[in-house]
Amino acid sequence: MINNQTCVRCVNDKTVKKIRFDKNGLCSHCTCYDRYKEKLSDYENLEALFLKKLRREGEYDYDVALGFSGGKDSTYVLYKLVKEYGLKVKAYTLDNGFMSSEARVKIDRLIGELGVDHEYVECDMRLLRQMYKYIVGHYLSPCIACSFLGYAVMINYASKVNARVGIHGRSTFQMFRGLSDSSDDVFRPFIDAGLDENEVDLDKLYGEIIGKIDLLVDKKLASKIKEELLPDIQVNGYRDFLAYFLYHRYDQKEIVDFLKEHTSWRVESEEEHFDCLIHHGALYLKNLIARRSHLMPEYSVMINQGVLKKHDAIQKMAEPIDKTLAKKELKMFCKYAGLSYTLTLISAKIYSKRWW
Repeated sequence: MINNQTCVRCVNDKTVKKIRFDKNGLCSHCTCYDRYKEKLSDYENLEALFLKKLRREGEYDYDVALGFSGGKDSTYVLYKLVKEYGLKVKAYTLDNGFMSSEARVKIDRLIGELGVDHEYVECDMRLLRQMYKYIVGHYLSPCIACSFLGYAVMINYASKVNARVGIHGRSTFQMFRGLSDSSDDVFRPFIDAGLDENEVDLDKLYGEIIGKIDLLVDKKLASKIKEELLPDIQVNGYRDFLAYFLYHRYDQKEIVDFLKEHTSWRVESEEEHFDCLIHHGALYLKNLIARRSHLMPEYSVMINQGVLKKHDAIQKMAEPIDKTLAKKELKMFCKYAGLSYTLTLISAKIYSKRWW
């Protein structure tokens, strides 16, 4: 019988990789979050720190390079940076091969409304397929490949266009979902650097993060990723990479209401992840491996932030996904990446047994 202990505060249980529980039954994600809690609620000081980091000395062509997906979060951040902070922004969108037509229409319309420079960033199709095939073959998650691409493009792009800083609009739930003392938490160094009031050694920070590529993929592919996705930092150096919602309150309803009032952004097919044509397929695969909702750690962050009750999180995790749609998307992805759909599902079931 599986001993699947659940945290006394949040919904994290032993299916979360490398999680630990103290003698009172509190999980290591909650205890780690508690170390940040006071600082994360001090919005007056956070705003001052955000402004300080925006004033990085030097001559730049743009104040900010912003990753823009057309979703509610990045649209909200773009509006705030341009209209309220008065910054010169270069927005860019990574086309990972699975961008929806709804996303592209929204992006083009909103860029016109806000009057900012924008570019679609496309990667070499052969590299994309090679990355997806390798990473899904080894880790069974297309999202890991997208994260590789996204982080690499974001890190490089600010240097490419000579922006003072790079900014992204990931929600606090996404940023803190993997928060732990484990070295596996790739995002924590960005959080710590973002909250550091002193000048950050960017060469050291990015050197450690980019070095993880060598640990996760084979040397030949790692070399290709760095050569093709990170060329400009070698010439122009690194730029600070800031999380807008590390310094500002995140409230989903307030964001949607704000956008309805100030922009043409509206919920159409879905509020979340409408930009990705394989989102449901990737989620189905990850749920299959974990044998529970892959979003459990995000719901746990929401509980810690007081925006979701534990019993409501449990109900959300029990909500079914559209398996017909998910399998259709997963089949499309496997065909694109040159993977066997059947073998991918078999591998997921085998990995699920090892996970437990």
